[in-house]
Amino acid sequence: MPIPIYSIKELQVSQGDKDKLHIKQFDIHRGACYVFEGRMGSGKTTLLNILYSRKNYGKGEIQFEEKNISNYSYKEYQEQISMVPQIFIPPWGIVDNYILKTIQRYPYIKNPDKHRNEIVRKMKISSLLQRKMKSLTPGELRWVVLAAQIASDTKVLLIDEYEQHLSKDDLKILNNILYRKINYDGITLITTTQNKDILNSLASVIITLENGKITSLRSFNKKRKDNYRHKRRK
Repeated sequence: MPIPIYSIKELQVSQGDKDKLHIKQFDIHRGACYVFEGRMGSGKTTLLNILYSRKNYGKGEIQFEEKNISNYSYKEYQEQISMVPQIFIPPWGIVDNYILKTIQRYPYIKNPDKHRNEIVRKMKISSLLQRKMKSLTPGELRWVVLAAQIASDTKVLLIDEYEQHLSKDDLKILNNILYRKINYDGITLITTTQNKDILNSLASVIITLENGKITSLRSFNKKRKDNYRHKRRK
């Protein structure tokens, strides 16, 4: 049995007298796509924020590679994961600098320029590189943030509300890029959505959340590369 990259046990997050999130037992494995779907307020964003920030997750235990996430230093943990949030406040500066600086945060990337150039080509954003981040439309900003985080090639990529601001053509490009990242590079994608159908071709597991609890789980048998590579597989 492969060791899960995340193991969640008796996770309980309360708000007032109600459970905002209550997951008894759930494992997340490497090189797969986990889709959490459900209505607004179902706990999807809360779960992703906990996995990213490690803060305020109430009761229970979350292990990352067999070690409690609270036992990692901030730097050690953040170097292994990346996140595209629903709300992103653009920094000062141009798009090109933002993408390159984001990639450079991860010390295992030896050639940041190569990663930047590859994602610019794949996501067709060369025309945006000299634009100021604060001048971008919501759709352009979302696309640039996605590009920067995908290019960072972390073990785990979290995307909150997968379809936010994206057209059908954008989603097709994104699905194709992430399919290769999951199946060939071995990253683990954990994402949320209110429209699971857009992720049918990518999902390994679709989990339905209602009132913070898992009410259904559907696994998909997909052909995976037995021998995948990753730039920091240790």
